Amino acid sequence: MAQDRQRGEQRPLGRVLVTGAAGFLGSALVKRLVADGEHVVFSDRAQERTADAGLQACDLTRQDEVERLLRDHPVDTIIHAGAVSGPMVMADRPLDIWQINVTGTAYLLQSALLGKVGRFVLCSSVDVYGPDPVGLIDEDAAFAPRSVYGASKVATEAALAGYASQHGIDGVALRLAWIYGPGRRTPTTLEQLIRAGLADQPIVLDGHAAELTHYVFIDDVVGGVLAAARAAGALPRRAYNIAADASVAMGSVVETLKAVLPTLRANFREQPRSAAAAGYSLANTTRDLGYRPQVTLAEGLRRYVAALAAEKRASR
Repeated sequence: MAQDRQRGEQRPLGRVLVTGAAGFLGSALVKRLVADGEHVVFSDRAQERTADAGLQACDLTRQDEVERLLRDHPVDTIIHAGAVSGPMVMADRPLDIWQINVTGTAYLLQSALLGKVGRFVLCSSVDVYGPDPVGLIDEDAAFAPRSVYGASKVATEAALAGYASQHGIDGVALRLAWIYGPGRRTPTTLEQLIRAGLADQPIVLDGHAAELTHYVFIDDVVGGVLAAARAAGALPRRAYNIAADASVAMGSVVETLKAVLPTLRANFREQPRSAAAAGYSLANTTRDLGYRPQVTLAEGLRRYVAALAAEKRASR
């Protein structure tokens, strides 16, 4: 892939553990790793076991299960995507968010230390910056989360940094922007837009057409995660942004979507905020990981519409 480093500069992944493998990002990572011929161990909660016969059941909030997973399946690389997937998920269960995201990560870090894992890739979020920073945000921006979810991601990064500094774990956190594309199961504005267009129903959106979005296609996120996992040597930074090349106003997203979904009829309800993040800098990510997003918004939306249209036809 163009967004990965050249093969001569890559570290071998060895045996790879992907947590959250039944989820949106985790399942896409497993699929790509298998296609690349890598040896993959994939885990998720026990109730997700039926999703795949090879899935290893592991509740990350249970230390004994995490220890057993790493003892029974020694690995060289961990990609930790097993977490609550956004601030809209379990918003009324803040303690559960904390236990899954923070306690689960701590148990996994401890088992990675004992198992001498070669690299630990933590899937974090741009929510660590909060909603208020203005301009193009790089990884040195201050943390300012405004949700328990965002605060939990700050805590997971702190845990990773502590294990790295004190115990030598080779770890990196990836601050992921708004992931979209086929396979996403949690409700999003983009999904609502597409489903409304497919049903030829009008939709009124909260917010304003001028407000910026930070959508990044699932394939690009997978490429960024694997670039971090494969980057050779000690990485210069502890955290990197994984986002699209530029943020796009929501009104432009709607117009781009209309090009592939002419039946879409959308209006906006609110006035724009006075300030918002203009986007997330990829300068460090490109320099150190060789990552650049490859899928344009128009192409990503085309693929997403096609997937949801196929799903709708299959459900009839």
